[in-house]
Amino acid sequence: MSEAFLERDFKAYERHRQDDPEYNALRLGVRRKLKAMADAVQKEARALGYDLSAQAGLHHPYTFNSYRVREQRAYLCRGQKERKQLAAFFGEALGKDAETHYIQTVLEVCIDDQIVEAALRVHPQAWWDGEHLKKKVLGDLAAREEFCRLLRALPAGFNLKLHDWRKDNWCAQAKPAEVAETLQHYTPGNHWLHVQRQLPKEDALAMGQGAEAWVRGSLLALLPLQRFVLWTP
Repeated sequence: MSEAFLERDFKAYERHRQDDPEYNALRLGVRRKLKAMADAVQKEARALGYDLSAQAGLHHPYTFNSYRVREQRAYLCRGQKERKQLAAFFGEALGKDAETHYIQTVLEVCIDDQIVEAALRVHPQAWWDGEHLKKKVLGDLAAREEFCRLLRALPAGFNLKLHDWRKDNWCAQAKPAEVAETLQHYTPGNHWLHVQRQLPKEDALAMGQGAEAWVRGSLLALLPLQRFVLWTP
């Protein structure tokens, strides 16, 4: 059954509430809502031949979030089998990072006090994927054109964004030369890479249960792009 986003879902992430444990229960409810969406996408993706694992982020202040819950997230990463293959390839020194579910290229739904976001994110420490993408796209014109085709095929509103840079590269207008310029500045190991689509709070509330369809449709549309980015030994 579809769930709508509610006004209170956003309030839990306002700055003065981010470190308040009294809102843990409300954030847990939001966490479960996002995880249910990720689970639904995982099931649909499996039917399309994609093996993904669904996870959810912390809903309470803790050391990992600097005791402040700025946003709530759920995401889909490589399935356990593929993560174990990566870990085995890299060996004991690097294998723990490669098997960790969040140090990956993920499909993510995220909410804060202002927006709902659907995104593909390449974690800075997932350098194996980042280097694979950068070398493939910059080193081969056909791969660069294919990457642009995948970006242009996404629903309206997606942009390609490097780390915390302000520049937006709208996917609907993706051109090989401009994508190459962006990726030349991309340093796997240091930078995040995002392909993201944002839904303002007012629109998410007005859409009711349709907002969940927006999230699920956005994440499913990113599946071919995620597969293009993922590196395998």
